[in-house]
Amino acid sequence: MYKYLFIFGLFFSSLACAQSTYTAGQVEKSTDPQVIANFIKFNPTHPRTPEFKRKLLAVINNDKSPAQKAAVAKPTVKAINTEKLEKAVNRGNAKGESSEKNKRTAELLTHIFSNDVSGTTAYVQIINKSKCNLIVKISGKKFYNLDVPARNQNFVLVDKGNYILTTSVCDAKYSSSKNINKDIVVTLNPPK
Repeated sequence: MYKYLFIFGLFFSSLACAQSTYTAGQVEKSTDPQVIANFIKFNPTHPRTPEFKRKLLAVINNDKSPAQKAAVAKPTVKAINTEKLEKAVNRGNAKGESSEKNKRTAELLTHIFSNDVSGTTAYVQIINKSKCNLIVKISGKKFYNLDVPARNQNFVLVDKGNYILTTSVCDAKYSSSKNINKDIVVTLNPPK
């Protein structure tokens, strides 16, 4: 007899715990996705559940009501000050920044779109997945230093041949010998 009472009590206590602790009124006023999802999960047959599902999607996607959208400030559009832009371009040209960058980009594009297998250069891309800035030293026939910002990438065109790549990834030493006869990508992960 006690066994049946125990099972009966356990059954009803589990039903009581499984019910949502939120009412439809609380869900209507709430913008907390957990409150709305809890109500939907435990009250799938409630007449307002479809409405609350739409509300949950709107809350998750940061959708705003038309009244809230109207209250948001509208940006103003001004004409571009071309004098400032021209000065900035001229300043960059005077320093040689833009011409060097353009030359490097042109070399890369020429190499990539060239179908010549017997070319003398290869593309080396370094992907830095660590939180530290890197200087990768590529030494062999010629020497190259490549700056690779944290969580970013950079590339260099090198003459084909054998090279040693060395760097320090967040104080962890990296050294690798590569026979670069074709384009390669080297991914450097943070030390574990």
